[in-house]
Amino acid sequence: MINKTTLLRYVNSLTSLPVYKQEYRIKSVLPRYLNDVLIGLLLSDGYLEKSSPTSGARLTVSFGSKHSSYLNFLYKLFEPYTNTEPTSISVLNKRTNVTSEVVRFKTVMLPQLVSYHSMFYQKSSTSNKLVKIVPSNIIELMSPVVLAHLIMGDGNLKRPDLIIRIYTNSFTKSEVDLLAIAITQKLGIIAKATLDRNGQYMITISKSELPLVVAQLKAHIYSTMSYKLGLQPEQCVSDIHELDLSQLKDFGSDCLNYDEILKNLDK
Repeated sequence: MINKTTLLRYVNSLTSLPVYKQEYRIKSVLPRYLNDVLIGLLLSDGYLEKSSPTSGARLTVSFGSKHSSYLNFLYKLFEPYTNTEPTSISVLNKRTNVTSEVVRFKTVMLPQLVSYHSMFYQKSSTSNKLVKIVPSNIIELMSPVVLAHLIMGDGNLKRPDLIIRIYTNSFTKSEVDLLAIAITQKLGIIAKATLDRNGQYMITISKSELPLVVAQLKAHIYSTMSYKLGLQPEQCVSDIHELDLSQLKDFGSDCLNYDEILKNLDK
């Protein structure tokens, strides 16, 4: 849990920022739309890190350079929480001895992300290291935005069968089962946990469900990822201005300002 000293340091650091960044970072929660995007990313390629038990948490998102356009789209969404632009790095695959280009961005350490770190990470019973998990309340968290970014990150459309496959191989079977149940019960899209290989499981969504998937997700799929639902780029979103911008500033009724929280702690 973040402590008072860390929170005070965080609030004081906001004064040097542009006003629009202050307006986002002073809030105790993410906007609802970004909350859903973040959950989808954390179920796929995004990860969170903390520098200490009482620090904030930082989001890192990275993709191969061929998906740099999608990464830049995500960066624009999270830009109020960043201090640096996306970067490109060369990564060596030691097994194949092949170097590839990876693009990524990072947020700053944020108190708003601490609760997500608690939800998505737990210590492994075998290695005592933190591992990413599917949150136990994923049914409550599931939404079309969550599923859209999960598919854009880890999904594909198998042709000619037109089956959506989501590669959830890093999760346990019980976690994949829970995620499939969340998609089925919350969105009405029938999803199943299917054995992939070596005791690992992926989620599959059949061809018959594809029209329902498209209807619910199309408004949240980025244009360069349109092929993952068998769509054309022009049918999807090409920039954040095509989203409902009011949602990007909807922080919900439970939102507080951190400066007010600090004042209450001093009472």
